[in-house]
Amino acid sequence: MTDSLIEGSAAARGATLDVIDAVLGAHAESVRELRRERPAVVEHTRGVYEALLNGPAAASVGRERLIAAAVAVAELAGAPALAAHYAGLGTVPAQGDPVLAAILRHAALVTTAPATATRGDIDALAAAGLSDRDIVTVAQLIGYVHFQVRVLAGLTLIGAGHE
Repeated sequence: MTDSLIEGSAAARGATLDVIDAVLGAHAESVRELRRERPAVVEHTRGVYEALLNGPAAASVGRERLIAAAVAVAELAGAPALAAHYAGLGTVPAQGDPVLAAILRHAALVTTAPATATRGDIDALAAAGLSDRDIVTVAQLIGYVHFQVRVLAGLTLIGAGHE
């Protein structure tokens, strides 16, 4: 993550949104102390979220498109609470948006069959109108949501063991 990605974002202003705690719900309290032992991880996880959804990269791709992709990835990855978080952000992309359609196709491919992705799949994003930087942002968003899914799964298991 570069400084330019978070410049001007809520992370750069010291925001404290913690999606992991919010999505963990009842399990959040049982793992809160464990998470406090790694403050840099919590801070940087928040920072990536803010950079991707509220920074300059989101403005270029379109925040509503990134949120729609995050919802799709979380749903396909079996994380309905995370999908609900993203869906609750309240932005709905325009119907019939060819860029959004390309992003959602790519997100589904990378989520369900990543080994089958080819250069042609990246070219399809470019053909839909995304710049190289936008394609990187989409890839980062997809990877980040997968990271969140894994963190949530692990912390849920740990939290269940401490209850």
